[in-house]
Amino acid sequence: MLIVIDVGNTRTKWSQVQEDGSLGAMQVATNARMATSALKKTLKQANKVIIANVAGEAIAKQLTEMMPYGVEVVFATAQAEACGVNNQYQPNETLGIDRWAAVIAAWHMNKQPSIIINAGTAITIDALFRDAKTKKSTYLGGTMIPGLDLMYRSLADNTANLPPDASGNFSVFPNNTQDAMQTGCMNAVVGAVVLQLKQLEKHCAFLPKVIISGGDAVKIAEALKPQLKRVVIAENLVLQGLALLQKEYV
Repeated sequence: MLIVIDVGNTRTKWSQVQEDGSLGAMQVATNARMATSALKKTLKQANKVIIANVAGEAIAKQLTEMMPYGVEVVFATAQAEACGVNNQYQPNETLGIDRWAAVIAAWHMNKQPSIIINAGTAITIDALFRDAKTKKSTYLGGTMIPGLDLMYRSLADNTANLPPDASGNFSVFPNNTQDAMQTGCMNAVVGAVVLQLKQLEKHCAFLPKVIISGGDAVKIAEALKPQLKRVVIAENLVLQGLALLQKEYV
């Protein structure tokens, strides 16, 4: 059995890959509770595990120690090319594996120019290009900004007299402090996405799709919809990408 694991900055997600390549039910635990979570039981059924880890060496060591004897373990990294996608990030292997796996999944889901957003602790906004002549795909690069909660807490923690809890609402013209903070953070994300989208549209002379995954995907999609009509929410892009990448680690 193949198990794919996505270790983010805050949470760990995992799923079994079915015989047809699809994912089984996704499970999740905080990184702090990973060792005592249901992951340990799931790993007993595995003969191969592919991991996307962006949480550092200590987590990688902890995961390695959790593995049953004889299980093949692969800590995936970005490559120059995989699953039909060329990687222009330099050096290739310094691209976060979560971003690379998400791009791979988005390409196989969509097969056209796209902006891929991973909305977690950090928000990554990546550009995927499709050559109209060769039909090949290229990952062009992308940007990274703080996630919504990180932005809000940065404001609250580093300025005086601002509310510490993120209980405000999005508003076109905020008329209280919490709404002003929430709306400002969301507008920063929307602005970054729209700018990247316009740059990709100019580059490929095609209106790209916007594919969003991650914990804040729904919030960001709702904020984008008045601006863009081609927004798609895709669950577990990183896990899907790892499942596709399995053939690279035979």
